[in-house]
Amino acid sequence: MVFYECVVTTRNTANFAQLHNLVKTVSHKIVSSGGIVRSVQNHGIRDLPHRFKAKYADREGNRYYKKGRFFSIYYDSNPLTQKEVDGILKMDEQVLRNTHLKARNKLWYVNIAREDKNPYIQRVMEMEKSKTQSS
Repeated sequence: MVFYECVVTTRNTANFAQLHNLVKTVSHKIVSSGGIVRSVQNHGIRDLPHRFKAKYADREGNRYYKKGRFFSIYYDSNPLTQKEVDGILKMDEQVLRNTHLKARNKLWYVNIAREDKNPYIQRVMEMEKSKTQSS
């Protein structure tokens, strides 16, 4: 399984029930496909870097947004589930943009199969090399 971070930008006019339903739908899809949802973080309403255009106008007729609500979903799943989550987010009319990133943690660097790529093994090898040279 791969550890993903999904950053979602939604309309700032979306109400809590709509966003709650969206997060529940995505989380249910991940868990039903054998994945694990690690956390959901709300980053609040922020100014957008430029004017975002929604697919459809809302009830007031607004289609362009200068502010948006940002939140992140951290989860483990296989790549097929990630594509399905992306499809769910693209179909939702409250979502302006979404981005999937492969999140990295410290365990990402623990790789005993390739010693040349592991910084911890490199450090130990340098320490042993310095000990043998000083002896």
